[in-house]
Amino acid sequence: MCRFLLYKSNSPILLADLLTRPAHSIIMQSFNCKLRVDLRRPMNGDGFGIGWYDDEPQTPGCIFTSTLPAWSNLNLQRLAEKIKSALVFAHVRATTGETATSESNCHPWQFGNLMWMHNGNIGGFESIKRRLQNALSEEIYLTIQGTTDSEHAFALFLNMLQEGGSLKRTEFSYQELRRAMLATIAQLNVWLDEAGVEETSLMNFAVTDGQSVVCTRYITSYDMEGASLYYSSGSEFRSEADSGQYRMIKANKREDVVVVASEPLTYERSDWMVIPTNTLLVITPKLNVHLYPIHDKYWNPHRQRTVPR
Repeated sequence: MCRFLLYKSNSPILLADLLTRPAHSIIMQSFNCKLRVDLRRPMNGDGFGIGWYDDEPQTPGCIFTSTLPAWSNLNLQRLAEKIKSALVFAHVRATTGETATSESNCHPWQFGNLMWMHNGNIGGFESIKRRLQNALSEEIYLTIQGTTDSEHAFALFLNMLQEGGSLKRTEFSYQELRRAMLATIAQLNVWLDEAGVEETSLMNFAVTDGQSVVCTRYITSYDMEGASLYYSSGSEFRSEADSGQYRMIKANKREDVVVVASEPLTYERSDWMVIPTNTLLVITPKLNVHLYPIHDKYWNPHRQRTVPR
């Protein structure tokens, strides 16, 4: 099971302040994650990827991936000390489904201005893979470079988004991204049901167009908890001068920073909120945070919360 984080703010942050310096940074999570569903394999060493956007509006982001473990990649350390961005995606990978460790299988992926990553797995994916591929437009099918269920889910998302209009745009409304995300999950569930797949799927997806962000914490189960996902918001994410410990500073009522992460980056529990299972989270261009329950056959308002705080 992978780990990911995303950061959106009104002002750029040095990547090191997200990726390497916090007490429980995503680099730390690559070899010492605390909240994985599969505790037998606490390592996320099958590659990593970082995606970011610069301050030039409506331009595609940049992605750096490697098959080396994140904790031992010197280039990542160097880049993190130099690059600043107001919108960052980061992902450390643990392979699922016997997929190869290759750069084409490392998250995130991009199409135009869109960027996508996934923590989890689509249970019984091989049973629906051919059907998913056949449903794609030629343009989208030809974008697939790797073999993961995650990249195929991105292709399906693009197909759903394309139904609402051309993909050759630099910006999409968060409502469009939300609709396409919900349609992607619903279609995957239809195919899994028709294929008789009983294995549970974990679909913590995240997508951005450089302006809005949509992510989900989702599981194909009425009773079980999804893979962990938290968010934190405030006026600034930074280290405190006296202790050097990172905190989400809440200097006023405005939300100037939103961080979403598989695991909290700090040990200040009050900084982090659990995203409920089977919920979609939206971060608007103005940094408003909206949570939407995903009302389908797996929605359970009385689900017992078991993720540690």
